[in-house]
Amino acid sequence: MPSQSSESERRSSARVQEGKGREAIMRVLVLTALLAVASATGGNFFRLPTPYAYKCNEEGLCIRKLRTEIIGKSESLESCQLTCGQYGSLWPNPTGPVQLSKKTIPFTPMNMKLTKLTAPDPQVESMLEEATRYFQRNLHFFHADFPESKKTPYTEREKTEIHQPNQIQQVNIRLRSVPLNEDNLEQTIPEVEKPLTERIETWMRDSPFLSQKNSGQIERQNVNLEITVNSPERKLTLDTDESYNLEVKTAGEETTIKIVAVTYYGARHALESLSQLIAFDNTRESLMIVSDATIQDAPEFKYRGLMLDTSRNYYPKEDLMRLLDAMSQNKLNYFHWHIIDAASFPLYSESRPEMAYHGAYSSRKVYYPEDIRQIVKYANLRGIRVVPEFNAPGHTAAGWQWGEKSGKGRMVLCAGQKEKPWFDLGNEPPAGQMNPVNPELYNVLGEIYKDMVEYFDADMVHMGGDDVSFKCWQNSEEIQQYLAENGREPSSREMFELWKIFQNNALNKLQESAGPNRQITPIIHSSSFASNYIEKNKYIVQLTENANDTAIASYIDNGFKVIFSNYDQWRLDCDSTTWIGSKSLICPQNSPTWEHFYSNSPVDMLTYLGITNSRELRQDSGQNPIKQNILGGTALLYSSETDSHGLEPKTWPRVSAMAERLWSDPAQPLKGNDFTQQRLSKQRQRMVSRGIRADPVQPEYCLHDESACYSREQYAARSANIPQ
Repeated sequence: MPSQSSESERRSSARVQEGKGREAIMRVLVLTALLAVASATGGNFFRLPTPYAYKCNEEGLCIRKLRTEIIGKSESLESCQLTCGQYGSLWPNPTGPVQLSKKTIPFTPMNMKLTKLTAPDPQVESMLEEATRYFQRNLHFFHADFPESKKTPYTEREKTEIHQPNQIQQVNIRLRSVPLNEDNLEQTIPEVEKPLTERIETWMRDSPFLSQKNSGQIERQNVNLEITVNSPERKLTLDTDESYNLEVKTAGEETTIKIVAVTYYGARHALESLSQLIAFDNTRESLMIVSDATIQDAPEFKYRGLMLDTSRNYYPKEDLMRLLDAMSQNKLNYFHWHIIDAASFPLYSESRPEMAYHGAYSSRKVYYPEDIRQIVKYANLRGIRVVPEFNAPGHTAAGWQWGEKSGKGRMVLCAGQKEKPWFDLGNEPPAGQMNPVNPELYNVLGEIYKDMVEYFDADMVHMGGDDVSFKCWQNSEEIQQYLAENGREPSSREMFELWKIFQNNALNKLQESAGPNRQITPIIHSSSFASNYIEKNKYIVQLTENANDTAIASYIDNGFKVIFSNYDQWRLDCDSTTWIGSKSLICPQNSPTWEHFYSNSPVDMLTYLGITNSRELRQDSGQNPIKQNILGGTALLYSSETDSHGLEPKTWPRVSAMAERLWSDPAQPLKGNDFTQQRLSKQRQRMVSRGIRADPVQPEYCLHDESACYSREQYAARSANIPQ
């Protein structure tokens, strides 16, 4: 009879052998899975399966654990992020009711179809079809293996359709019920579609989804999109209704999406929100969508913009289109194009080609009329209006050199080689400024304005109005002679009067250029001139003062319509070195972070300045005159130290943070039980997957282990150290 100790040893040895056996089996299974994946993808590498799964906790965070440690239902990271928390992966937060299912459905983008489109006219219908194609293209970009170099703007070249053997659907067999007789008996027969060729857009050749094999469940899941728009409006204005309703319902193998909006622009925003209910599942190698959802949404502010200076450094057309793509992903709706400045004049005016001839950096760095029209059209389809800026009377030098030789006299002063050094006359080289006493200047301005209004199809034009140097005018022989002939002295008051003469003449020329059937609304920078000399009913004022500057209060109290662009909070180029000039005086000591961009609320600003109560203003239905006059805000990027190579990381995701501020205007500050950074990080990751080179806000680790990075305790500790 074996002893008790030997029996125990035998059992222990058996358990060891059993454990080794399970380990060997697991190794075989993992190796088999790796070989299967490698074989299916045709790659020469093993794609490791993940050992982790995720579960949404009560705080709204996706908690990562080993699969063997999770009791009950677990899901992939991407699925968890779509459904966890009140808003899932939505950015910016919707302003109306939101309901998201906790379940996701896998599908292939090849099975997403536009099945119903209701529009008031063929033009809006065409715009909606274009927006839907753009939306579907972006879904293909979500695939982890879509080539990054191919994620380019959706230009006409990308839309080119080609004939090729059908790779999308070789044989599509579906069952349909056909009535047989008067007794309503039904027989199920197969409906066979066998197309020989398929017209597909150029970009689809690069989509991994086309050659990928999916499970039967994924292949059978149909996603049907229905869109209804009521208004024939085809141009965005400050009065455009951008609201939308979005509904997702799943019944078995049919998912139906319904979008209802007053205008095209609301429907476009709905498609953007829909894309945020969809993600790529790395486990299944498919897309997935939240199974059921309802969203009601509309923006808090009418004007949600971004300004880019393309004069100091030139940006190719394709880069501007990428910028518009990124703006649309964040529901921004105004591109303020600072197209010309003293440094260069890249705008080609058909009426005055001399301007670009003398003012562009090179013949390849010019925006021709067709370029501008393409950008304006591209922007409109992205829900964006382009506002051109012709800064005057300051910031003018390049392009005006031809005036004297053409018999028009000196239209610009202080920009020549014989003038005093630039630093005695302005903020940066070149220090040119328009000559307000030369009547020829206004005729040329009128010709350029006419071209700009036509190229940009403009209803608003930014007229500049900042950094006017009284020293330049006071040292000019032409100005001195004009003042002497009129018995006036070169005092500051007389300089303001000259500025007023210029501004009135320039505005008259701008309105004349638009013709009798178009009304142009001018925008002007805030300044001591703007606060004292312009009419509040004619202009919109762009406020660039620091957020705590009491000058802001005077504009609000006097009834001006305003756009906020506080230099200390929303100026993007304040994060780089100081070139020359006055930038070191304007920019804050600490570079604005995404937190500054997010926290800079126009409503809270007015509360701080003692004008109104922020809570009451937020709850107002829109009849409050103060709220009506706060149009929104614009982030600013002057390009002294930026060009197309650094544009995207300098802009995103800081402007994404501002976008939620202007769309949702959340009342709760960042210092609280808030996971804004978690949501912003997901938005940034989504932008990257769509080809935008946005900077990260945290290590990628925080996307995978939210409990470590976004706990309430660490967030409170971190927020306490944010520079104010």
